[in-house]
Amino acid sequence: MTDDQSARRNVIVLVSAQAVLGAQLPMIFTIAGLAGSSLAPNKCWATLPITMMVIGSMLTATPLSALMQRHGRRAGFFFGAAGGAVGAGIGAYGLSTGSFALFSLGALLSGIYMSANGFYRFAAVDTASEGFRPKAISWVMAGGLFSALIGWQLGKATVDLFAVPILGTYLAIIALNLVG
Repeated sequence: MTDDQSARRNVIVLVSAQAVLGAQLPMIFTIAGLAGSSLAPNKCWATLPITMMVIGSMLTATPLSALMQRHGRRAGFFFGAAGGAVGAGIGAYGLSTGSFALFSLGALLSGIYMSANGFYRFAAVDTASEGFRPKAISWVMAGGLFSALIGWQLGKATVDLFAVPILGTYLAIIALNLVG
């Protein structure tokens, strides 16, 4: 019987990170289309920022995996949170200046976080015994349920904080990345 004390501690950290950092995904997916609609020169482009985020995630998954392999998961997760904060900062600046291009660029960079988010479940099994691995993955994935609740409530509370609609939500996303 293997002692999974270290693995359990890692899972608690990863569940917490998933709940806090993952809260930005429901916030972004809920409001980015609305923000895009208010900024886009043509309403047909309203959801381009969401697409840009998915593209950013796709483009950074392999380099992020290589970074984690070379420097460890912590470095990769830090890089992902930093990318999310920078992306949200650029997105907030794009909102405040009315620039659809900057808002979309911010979404592209936010994809770095989205990519890093996908690695939490793999990190859960790094120190787990064979018998504990399925539980570790399940618990980390359950952190996503908490993130959905946190993101929904935080998005609702911050959407109208400033004269520029949705700006408060993007500032909250920056805070989530810094706390995470």
